Amino acid sequence: MRIRFWKASALAAGIVTGSVLGGPLFGQETKNTPVPPVPATGKATADEPAKATPKGRTIALKLVVSDVGSKGCEVEVKPANPSCVFKTQSFHLDPLTGLGESKKLVTLTDVDIRGADRNCAVAVTVRQDGLPPKTIYRGFRVAASPKPGAVESFETCMSCPTKASSIATTDKPGARR
Repeated sequence: MRIRFWKASALAAGIVTGSVLGGPLFGQETKNTPVPPVPATGKATADEPAKATPKGRTIALKLVVSDVGSKGCEVEVKPANPSCVFKTQSFHLDPLTGLGESKKLVTLTDVDIRGADRNCAVAVTVRQDGLPPKTIYRGFRVAASPKPGAVESFETCMSCPTKASSIATTDKPGARR
């Protein structure tokens, strides 16, 4: 008799708990709002104003490059992985000092951060005449919610490929014995 009572009370408690908690979880219905039809021309009607939505954030990347040759170098800045999307930029960099140092401010616009870690990964490729290209990867953590109109800036230092580095990194096959 006692077992039947506990089975019935446990079943009743489960049904009551399920109806209380299950309703808000699974009983919600989405409200379908009617979408106004788009004219065949593809333009917005005069009744609804055009909404300007910002595509992404703006990031200012300060590049400090050393060992730039007298003829300069070509620099390409592109996304390093799929979680950070922006337009690839290429430019020529001339040395500012006699020691081959140069600085450049690169503004990345419409940067779309897709990852949950908010990491902006950048691949900077430096090319000089007669030398193999050198790619440097940098990652920057951006703010969770950017302020409207704010520009986040990061500074990175790197060096151009040199003749000594190209000699040291050549893969020569070893002698078989």
